[in-house]
Amino acid sequence: MRLTAMLVAATLAVSALAQPVYILNVREAEDWWTNKDFLTTRVLELLNESGFNVTVRVISSIEEWEELVSEGPEGVVVVNAHGELIPVPPKYGSDWRGFYRDLAMLIMYKGWIFVNPVGYGFYYVDYNYTRLPGGEWNYTRLTVGEEGLNVVGGWMGILATAWPPEQGSPTLTDLGRKVFDALGYDMPEGGISTRPFTTGYPPLWAFYALKLDNLTAYSCAAFAAGEGMLVWGGLSANNLEYQAKATAAMVLYILYPEIEMLPPKRKGPSPAQLTLIAWGAMVILGTVIVVSILLKRKGA
Repeated sequence: MRLTAMLVAATLAVSALAQPVYILNVREAEDWWTNKDFLTTRVLELLNESGFNVTVRVISSIEEWEELVSEGPEGVVVVNAHGELIPVPPKYGSDWRGFYRDLAMLIMYKGWIFVNPVGYGFYYVDYNYTRLPGGEWNYTRLTVGEEGLNVVGGWMGILATAWPPEQGSPTLTDLGRKVFDALGYDMPEGGISTRPFTTGYPPLWAFYALKLDNLTAYSCAAFAAGEGMLVWGGLSANNLEYQAKATAAMVLYILYPEIEMLPPKRKGPSPAQLTLIAWGAMVILGTVIVVSILLKRKGA
């Protein structure tokens, strides 16, 4: 078992990944149920600290977002840092339904993996972008409500809702526990996803789940759609650190599903750090003893 884990770790450490990750953090757009700048910065930190090879680009302008949607590169991972809101590229004007249709098509036919970590995804849009004389963008926020998920899910053939269950909330699955432990993340057993993806459609994987009568509520879960995936967090608004860690874990598991085979990551100081701490303590203690002896001699 230990040998297997070492081989997996070695493979992950040296493998180069061609699948790029884009974090959607458009400065000309709002966020909802999260702080897009904190989420982006913290996820980048966690990915960098993970030791895995991840190529990340932040989409920071509405023009860059429109370009990515228009070009439609194959097999990319897109993480929406705007929470329950998504900016609609200017070319769509006020046609948010047309944008949601095209986003679903990119998932199904271009193999996009769209990660919506926080809240009730697709619930709000910033749309109808127009240029002001000074070059700034003007836009309008619209509450499309649950119809947003209905439109995206309808095009992908997935029927779901994201309102909280009447009783309980999704709890940590065995897979979720393995992945979080392998990454060294302290995550709750449950209670962090108040907008789970409730459906009869089976996921490819899920970190949190709650079995209901005829359906199951999932959080941090991936659903296949054509050649791509919709990855749903449904995370609550009350803990940005949990949002960031769950998002980083989902991205890393998408790229490196072998993570679940790794042993739990050591928490606290490493052996090398403990050695340095011990040496430092010995030096301090020795210094105190020497100073004490010198003071006694001086007093004598």
